[in-house]
Amino acid sequence: MRSYRLPHGMDVFTLGCIGWTLVFQLGERSEAQAQGNQARIEEPHLEDIYIVRSVRESRTTLPTEFCAPTTTNFSAALEDQYTLRSTATAISDGRLIDSNAATVGTLHACFGRTSDPSVVNFYAEVVLDRTTFKGIGDCRLKYDFPEPGISSARCFLDLSGLPAAYAGGMLTSNSINSRKDLGMESDPPGYTQASVATVRLWRTRSGR
Repeated sequence: MRSYRLPHGMDVFTLGCIGWTLVFQLGERSEAQAQGNQARIEEPHLEDIYIVRSVRESRTTLPTEFCAPTTTNFSAALEDQYTLRSTATAISDGRLIDSNAATVGTLHACFGRTSDPSVVNFYAEVVLDRTTFKGIGDCRLKYDFPEPGISSARCFLDLSGLPAAYAGGMLTSNSINSRKDLGMESDPPGYTQASVATVRLWRTRSGR
């Protein structure tokens, strides 16, 4: 039978102290980890964030009473109806891989001209995930970009009319308009029209 000897100067008592020290340190680490997990669990949920694609279903150059200046605060030249589609991205790099997963809402919009041809007023009423709200803002356009027949735009809405649980919200979109106004197929082809939008709804912190 092979015999083992303790290193010089180390006795059983010393080994015992080391063992208890390790047990104590591991216990502290486990307790800290448990407290961290508990903190993450109890962290308040203050944002609902949606990434959706809009598809224009109708457009009229004779806006209805829905777009009245008393509602929108501007004179509307266009009235649009959109469906909102859920999206999916690749985990590896965030690239959009599905822009038409399911219909998850609607957006009813009014657009009006300004003194700047590259800027239009924007008003919308939205239903998303059974939550209704409205917004006022603008869109800034680049014509015939990235190619002739395509106009790109970035749009913004300051949201209001949200349920009491929310303090407010914001919608921003990266949009494409082509020679084909309606549907998912662009002309020229190959673009995801009309918009890919981010909606952020901020909840009211309890007790604030």
